[in-house]
Amino acid sequence: MKYPRFISKEDWCIKTNFMGLSKEKVIYEKGHIFEPNEDGTYEVLDPYGAYQQIDEKTMKEFKTSSDDNFFEILKEEVEDFDIIIEEIPDDDDILVRNWRIQLDVKTTRKKLKEVEKIINEHVKPILNT
Repeated sequence: MKYPRFISKEDWCIKTNFMGLSKEKVIYEKGHIFEPNEDGTYEVLDPYGAYQQIDEKTMKEFKTSSDDNFFEILKEEVEDFDIIIEEIPDDDDILVRNWRIQLDVKTTRKKLKEVEKIINEHVKPILNT
């Protein structure tokens, strides 16, 4: 079964008061994506620093202070791709198409020009037939 991914619609902050001092700590920033485990639960950090397992229903019902849904189901992006269907001839040895021959060498530019000259003289005529 495929479980949805959720994205937070705003920062998830923890506010603490200790001896008259208030502190706010962001534990999840807006746009954080929550991925499901194999069993369909979501691992979420609680205010005490421990991870809690939350089910899909709870994620959908979780509200902000303004009574809006805190999480939104992340829409799966469908990738566009092209399918190319072509007939393959029985004898692939006579198939004419564009091929790339690449040779990586360590040499001087002078010797490289010599190799290019040899390729132009001897190899190109073979390939152009």
